[in-house]
Amino acid sequence: MNLTAPEVATARLGAFDQSPVKLERILVVVDPALHEQVALTKAVRLAERCGSSIELYVCDVEQGMPESWTGASRAGEYREMKRLRLVGELRALADPLKSRGLDVSTFCEWHAPEEQGIGHHVIRTRPDLVLKEVHRHGVQARAALSRTVWKLIRQIPAPLLLVRPRPWSAAPRIAAAVSPLHPADRVGSLDSMIADLGRSLANVLGGALEMLHVLQTPPHLPGDPVSTGQKSSAHALARNAVEEFAARAQATARFTEGSVAQGLVRLVNAQSPDVLLMGAVARPRWIHSAASGTAAQILEQIDCDLLVLKPRGFVSPLLVTDEA
Repeated sequence: MNLTAPEVATARLGAFDQSPVKLERILVVVDPALHEQVALTKAVRLAERCGSSIELYVCDVEQGMPESWTGASRAGEYREMKRLRLVGELRALADPLKSRGLDVSTFCEWHAPEEQGIGHHVIRTRPDLVLKEVHRHGVQARAALSRTVWKLIRQIPAPLLLVRPRPWSAAPRIAAAVSPLHPADRVGSLDSMIADLGRSLANVLGGALEMLHVLQTPPHLPGDPVSTGQKSSAHALARNAVEEFAARAQATARFTEGSVAQGLVRLVNAQSPDVLLMGAVARPRWIHSAASGTAAQILEQIDCDLLVLKPRGFVSPLLVTDEA
């Protein structure tokens, strides 16, 4: 059997008993320079189906001033003028939505770096979902995107939906990356949270849920041999656990073999879901670490949206526990 090609296992059992995930408050990080506000369009689709409120948020990171605004005393005046202009742009986006009966608010502030400003606002306001559009541009822009996205993934406690320009289909397909056999590597409840959120999104959007799992070689020391029997046994155990887990969520399970990041990329590119949902386990509280997380690696190689979920009890590294 060739495990390098995706395989399908059909669900057989009942659904989870958990209640649907509620999305009462949605935060959209807006870039006013974008011609099409795809993240806002997707947030509106969710809000109309869930009865959610929407907050449109802009973080102004501009450091300098035009030459015509000389003198340090005018910095505050210029920043306030810029804030009012951005607020006007947000209201232009919000007013048509309000006329449709949606609960929409706006907020604009100056804070550099951007990801820190977003993180502080999320911690203060506690939305149920955060949406931010991401794009691919040149090499330098991709590097900057990687740094910003990595920090957002690491720092934001709320579920973070990183939105690509591609619109959702009429019946969106939600793909959830799960690994129920590795409780020591990730909080045991994280996979259940992923399944609950994936199931809720699929139901709300009238779509379907599938679960993705990468079959791996059993842990071993470098250079030590792994027999075919050991590998087959590990794969069979993982396959059975994921099939059982998927069946309880009324989902389809799909498998491939290899490293986690590249295996998920291969599955996503083969199946082309609208959203990939995955967990981000707790990391050391070190903001300036290198961007090497699985979610950040995957985002660079897929064209669908990426929804990152944190485990319960996650503490953002933006929070401090001592006084200066």
